[in-house]
Amino acid sequence: MHSVTRPHHRATAVAAVVCALTVLSGCATGPDLAKKTYPRSTVPVAENVTGSGTPTSGGNRGAGRADPAFAPDQLRLLDPCALFDNEVLRSLGRPADTTPSSFSECANYMVDKQGEDLSISIKLGETMTSEVEKADRKIGGLPSVEQTLDDTACFVHVITQDEPGLGITVQIGYKEGDPCVPGRAVAESVVRQIADGAEKITPAKGSLVSLDPCALPEQGVVAEAAGDAPKTYPYGLHNCSWISRTAEISVNFRTTFVPDGNAFEPGQQPVDLNGTPAFQLPDDGAFPSCEVFWLQRESGGTEGELVEVKSSGPKESQFDRCARAQAFAKALLPKIPKP
Repeated sequence: MHSVTRPHHRATAVAAVVCALTVLSGCATGPDLAKKTYPRSTVPVAENVTGSGTPTSGGNRGAGRADPAFAPDQLRLLDPCALFDNEVLRSLGRPADTTPSSFSECANYMVDKQGEDLSISIKLGETMTSEVEKADRKIGGLPSVEQTLDDTACFVHVITQDEPGLGITVQIGYKEGDPCVPGRAVAESVVRQIADGAEKITPAKGSLVSLDPCALPEQGVVAEAAGDAPKTYPYGLHNCSWISRTAEISVNFRTTFVPDGNAFEPGQQPVDLNGTPAFQLPDDGAFPSCEVFWLQRESGGTEGELVEVKSSGPKESQFDRCARAQAFAKALLPKIPKP
C-alpha cells in the first residue's frame, strides 16, 4: 500500500476494529505491514467478541500503576520488535523475522511446532476504554483482559494506566488451538521485560518517536484551532486531539512509506510552512476537514516519519479549516526537533 490514507481519527478507530479482527487471518500479512499507512489499533470491540471471563466492577483499577517503567514516556522509548523473546517464541514453534508496522507495533508471522500458521503482534501504548473496567485477570501483576474471535484470534490486553486508559496488547491469530495460550505467554514475557528495565532506544536526530503530541502546543494555540474549552483526547502514544462543540484539531506522528516525489495522496496541494515544505488535503465530506502534513525525516530506503495536523468540524461550523490547520502547524513546528 503506497498511498497514504488519513481518515478522521474516530473513523480510523472504527476501520481499525475491522482490520484488527482480521489482520491475523488476512487483513494484512507479511512484509506489507511495514508499509501500512496508518497505525493499526485494536479498539474496544462490542460485537462478535467474547471476553475470557466475567468482567469485574473495577476491583483491579489502580493496581500496578506505581512502576514508572510503564509510563507513556517510557513506552515511547521501547522498540516493540525487541520485545519478542526468541526463547518464548521457540517454545511455541519456529519464529520468523519481525515486521514493524509503526513506532509502537511489531509482528512475527511464525509457525507452530507442526508448521501451522501462528501470527503474533505486540502493540505498546494501546488506548483502552472498556478494557479497564473489564480486566479480570493479572499478567505480571498488572490487570488484564482477553477478547476472542471465533476461537481463532485472541487479544490479550494488559492495563498499564487507568485514566486515560492505556495498555499493551498482544494479538494472536491461530486456528490449531486456543490462541489465548500463546497470547498469555508472550504478554507475560513483554511485561516482565519492561518491568525489568528493557533497553531503551536512542531516538535519531529529529525523530518523532519520543514526543508527546498532547504536550507540544501552547494552550492559546489550541484554543484558536479548536474553539472554546476544548477537551484533550490522547489516542495511543503518538496521537492527540482537542475537541470542542464546534471544531477539532488533531496531531498524529507516525512512520510512513515514502513514495517517489512525496506523492502521498492524490489531490494533495503543496503549501509552505515558514520554509518547511508541506502538503494539505481538504475534504468537503459529511464532517469537513483539512489536513496539513509533512515529511519530518527519512529513516532510510523508502521509510520515513510523518507529521499530520487535521482541522475539522461539523458542517454548520463555518471556518477555513485549511487556514486553521496551517496556523496550528506553523506554531507546532518550532516545538519539533529538526532532523
